[in-house]
Amino acid sequence: MSLLDVDDIHTYYEHSHILQGVSLQAESGRVTALLGRNGVGKTTLIRSVIGFTPPRTGHIRFSGEPIERLPSHTIARRGVGLVPQGRRVFPSLTVEENLRLGGLPGRVGRWSLETVYGMFPGLRERAANYGGQLSGGEQQMVAIGRALMSNPVLLLMDEPSEGLAPLIVRELERTMCRLKETGLAIVLVEQNLPLALAVADTAYIISKGRVVFHGDPQTIRTDDEVRTKYLGI
Repeated sequence: MSLLDVDDIHTYYEHSHILQGVSLQAESGRVTALLGRNGVGKTTLIRSVIGFTPPRTGHIRFSGEPIERLPSHTIARRGVGLVPQGRRVFPSLTVEENLRLGGLPGRVGRWSLETVYGMFPGLRERAANYGGQLSGGEQQMVAIGRALMSNPVLLLMDEPSEGLAPLIVRELERTMCRLKETGLAIVLVEQNLPLALAVADTAYIISKGRVVFHGDPQTIRTDDEVRTKYLGI
């Protein structure tokens, strides 16, 4: 059974019908990539899973239990972490304070301040620096580390490479590979196609609010028609 099972969800922003019957599965220890052009509903799917924008119809099951009507803080406590688009690091808090904000009382596991610093040694050196003093790459490390502090079993990552230099993107790729080796399930929204295909075990392409492709990332690499028709490249 999949860890996350999204079944025929329809999500709206007021009267705009954004997701039109989307289904998706994600499994532990695997990266599930969500691909597609801007504005097709990828971030809305992330928001639907975490509870920010619940679907009007359809079902979302996490570890076999329905979560589509739960508030986002309850979904987080059940083991869903979020690395939001734009990182959302608090500029007036230190690195350590930003990280500690991610902790959830009662949730225990492999991730603590020490293990996050072990994953991102540079953050230990910058622990007393304020979020506003960090580079984009350092802020992304904080955003990932903050999400890990909640000890999730599913991590939702929304455009993590956005605005990062190529060298930092390669480090991000290595980080995601290390995370899935721990058994973490990752749902990745990513415009950087080489990065997404390098880390993904399975891929979905969304177009106009619908899933138009689901399969092996290798197919996207080698099928010019799929890339041209659905990704515009």
